[in-house]
Amino acid sequence: MQIKDLSQLTGASPRMLRHYENAGVLTPRRDPNGYRHYGDEDIKTVRDIRCLLASGLSLTEAAALIHIACTAPQSATDQDRDEVLAQLDERTRQLDAGIERLLVEKANLRKLRQDIKAGR
Repeated sequence: MQIKDLSQLTGASPRMLRHYENAGVLTPRRDPNGYRHYGDEDIKTVRDIRCLLASGLSLTEAAALIHIACTAPQSATDQDRDEVLAQLDERTRQLDAGIERLLVEKANLRKLRQDIKAGR
């Protein structure tokens, strides 16, 4: 399939698919004229990438994770897995810290609202 077909099937724009290719996450076949051709496995890869990105990971983090967790888990070494697990743990800590910060900000806004409503 061509890039427009993969775009329609996955919801990722052709521009985003090219970005994934430049990042080394997608590797389409190329015709002599330069046209990209994608296979059925690329549909799953793009969907996995989009899922990981929606989880708050960067494309670099997603690229490392996708090969170990989705594309070729049997080829991952224990060290590869440990490195990815450490990245996921760190990202989870960052998200937890961000959630805590947002909860404090939310509480501050509610308090400010109550004070304004009470005329203080």
